[in-house]
Amino acid sequence: MTEAPDDHPLLQGLNAPQRDAVVHTDGPLLILAGAGSGKTTVITRRIAWLIEEAGAHPNSILAMTFTNKAAEEMRDRVQRLVRVPVEHLWVSTFHSFCTRILRREGERTPVGRSFVIFDPSDQKSLIKQVLAELKLPEKQFHPRKVLEFISDFKNRCLLPEEAVEEALDAWTRKAVDAYELYQKGLRNHRACDFDDLLLYTERLFRDPAMQEIYAQRFRYILVDEYQDTNHAQYKLVQHLAKHHQNLCVVGDEDQSIYGWRGADIRNILDFQRDFPDARQIKLEQNYRSTQSILDAASTVIANNAQRLGKTLWTDQGPRGEAGLQAAGRRAPGG
Repeated sequence: MTEAPDDHPLLQGLNAPQRDAVVHTDGPLLILAGAGSGKTTVITRRIAWLIEEAGAHPNSILAMTFTNKAAEEMRDRVQRLVRVPVEHLWVSTFHSFCTRILRREGERTPVGRSFVIFDPSDQKSLIKQVLAELKLPEKQFHPRKVLEFISDFKNRCLLPEEAVEEALDAWTRKAVDAYELYQKGLRNHRACDFDDLLLYTERLFRDPAMQEIYAQRFRYILVDEYQDTNHAQYKLVQHLAKHHQNLCVVGDEDQSIYGWRGADIRNILDFQRDFPDARQIKLEQNYRSTQSILDAASTVIANNAQRLGKTLWTDQGPRGEAGLQAAGRRAPGG
């Protein structure tokens, strides 16, 4: 581990767990970050630390999150810390990362490099054509429901010929037929939908040769909001980190919000099963709420059986009257 002087600018204002998370350089790391605990500060300072102190080239660091806003904020903060040109940073959403990879490696996939990306309106138009061609009545096979069905299979990394093995009833068999024809329609338009970006990139990285190439490229991988990853995102991260295991995931099992789109809470709960040598660091000090609010939230959260366990606390006192004068010296709660 890199030696960390107490007065280093990247460590100033951090509490002890935040500091430990920033300077942990090699090997798998699970950061359990409670609400308002300075998660974004830790992620961005960790990236800056890898560049400034561990000697990592900015291009060798891959950081992925879920929204364009979060990715932009992370890029802006890192640039302010180390003055890195934005084109040197691989900080993006999962879908943007996959798009970038497929633009490079698309000839290895069914859609090539010059694909277009279908938006929801395009998808709806295509699936309606598919249902009409298969003579499936929309009353029984509503376009939105069939698209959700297709999305679920894609998020589980299943192509139509693989999905058919799970078609145990008449409706599902016909829906798989729609999936197959829908994919043909996308290929005819040289198009992907958003789920295809994950599906094709994950399958691309199943190739050990591709894993090796990109393991050399990305020496350090960071994933934000890991509790909200679906199976395709989980598998993609596993492929990328397989060789060097310099994987840092940040998340909060108590804040999973994307279960409706395939997010699997087990991905974060089982991280230390996937990486037995992983270190776990808990960010439990909250900088946004009073202790009374945290106590009330903890009472509700304690009823959740699927959790690794954190105890959020603050030095602001029960009503926020204490600790406010020190706020300027602490890491921001975001």
